[in-house]
Amino acid sequence: MRLPLKPEEITPQWLTEALRERHPGLAVTRVDILNILPGTSTKIRIRPTLATRGTGPPLPETLIVKGGFEDHSPSLAPMYLTEMRFYRDVQPHIDLPSPSCHFAGTDFDSHQSIVIMEDLAAREVRFCHGQRPQTPDEVARRLTVMARYHAQTWNSHEFEAGGRFDWISGRHEGWSVVYQNRYLEPAVWQSCMEAPRGAAVSSVFHDPRWMAAALRDLGEIHRRSPPCLCHGDTHLGNLHVDADGSPGFFDAQVARAPWQFEVTYHLICALDLRDRRSQERALLRHYLDALRGEGIDPPDEQRAFEAYRREVAYGLFIFLINETRFQTEAVNTAYTARFGAAALDLGTHEMVGR
Repeated sequence: MRLPLKPEEITPQWLTEALRERHPGLAVTRVDILNILPGTSTKIRIRPTLATRGTGPPLPETLIVKGGFEDHSPSLAPMYLTEMRFYRDVQPHIDLPSPSCHFAGTDFDSHQSIVIMEDLAAREVRFCHGQRPQTPDEVARRLTVMARYHAQTWNSHEFEAGGRFDWISGRHEGWSVVYQNRYLEPAVWQSCMEAPRGAAVSSVFHDPRWMAAALRDLGEIHRRSPPCLCHGDTHLGNLHVDADGSPGFFDAQVARAPWQFEVTYHLICALDLRDRRSQERALLRHYLDALRGEGIDPPDEQRAFEAYRREVAYGLFIFLINETRFQTEAVNTAYTARFGAAALDLGTHEMVGR
């Protein structure tokens, strides 16, 4: 169906058509837009008034309509499509705790892909934030959940041509490489180094030639490693904690990647510098033990630690170049400082990009 490109196009008629895919017989007579949260994607909180509830699961009082409603949205069409496909094609099959979905679709005549999902604020979850690091215990609990959903697709034939997840790409191929190269252009790269985040890391990481070579090295390592399905962007701004302490995930950008891609990225994003230095080996062991509990034979601890040390380069790149329309400069700087310190502590510069 045609999807709205402006908030005012979220009409009762369109919402009725969208929601009837999962709620047959439902009819919406009014849509109130409660607030609009702009960002990489726009999240629009709505309250629908129903004439009939139809069949299927009960519809919550408020919903989030998420999609590309910004001026920058046409350039991010692949990102919106990937998230839509997570809710439509991954969530029903993989145990990755995420908001319940009431519609997921794309409009190939525009950039738009839209998800209508549960309003997490309505059940009073605690949203994580990049400027508020988590405790090692909280990170351990999330790593246990990661091990569970990683194990479900560990080296799975479903990633092969014709498989259920053959559409999921790696972080060092296709659109992701185009995205990376955009920021490795000399003028663009230099503008990032002159921002506060650039001052938060050693100048040894300011060389775009090293960064480009490091990303190529990681791409080669990923292609030789057993893949699993990853959430794809587990920084704190995409995570929440339920009232009982259970970890939750949203804003998925699913990727086909080896375990270290996701574990390294999350662990360094989430921990205070001191906690990361003192607890990273123990947390890696915790994750590897959790994989064993799921029936996976993981790499030994030393090989796992080497993979972790190399993978730091990817997260460092992401937050060195991340635009302020996606995350505030304060958040980008906080994450960059964590990755820059980890890269120095762990010798990442000497392990990749040489």
